[in-house]
Amino acid sequence: MPRAPVAEGVSQFHKAYPESEIRIIEGSHAELIEPLRDGELDFLVGALRDPVPGDDVQQQSLFEDHPVIIGRRDHPLRNQPGDLQKLASYPWIIAAPGTPLRMRWEQMFESAGIECPDVPIECGSVITIRQILLESDFLTLLSPDQVAVELEAQWLSAIGQPPAGLHRTIGITTRTGWMPTAMQRDFLAMLEQAAKD
Repeated sequence: MPRAPVAEGVSQFHKAYPESEIRIIEGSHAELIEPLRDGELDFLVGALRDPVPGDDVQQQSLFEDHPVIIGRRDHPLRNQPGDLQKLASYPWIIAAPGTPLRMRWEQMFESAGIECPDVPIECGSVITIRQILLESDFLTLLSPDQVAVELEAQWLSAIGQPPAGLHRTIGITTRTGWMPTAMQRDFLAMLEQAAKD
């Protein structure tokens, strides 16, 4: 069963507080950090940044995510995982430079002494990435949780595991000194418990 701690946390919170309203805003870290700083958002959940992006925000770890290489179900490399030289010969769709996932992707090739392949498409939208993968030989690096339905339906395939040690920390980012309400504290506690489970 794929891990989906955010969805589990939201579901548990809604059961406990059925009259509450929850707004989930999706976007890149770059798009969401300023609304967080301005108080428009209560907190961010996603890949933590290293270093922390300023002393006006703080980060708390939830869990370690281990991305895998993903391609379409009948990708030519489906039965040849682990050959980074062959992986580098295919086009990649990956998040923008500076994001934790892009940095891990670059490290995957650089640590093997292989020049990073071209990235004809930079994208952080899982929906868009999924559609491009289904219709091409593109590869990407994603958490299996992000495409769990597509993997289960065998529309996409895990082409291979990246080198050991390639991971990113998923967590919560808040404003420094932010004082959550009792309901917000309960939600964060449920999110933390879902991540542990």
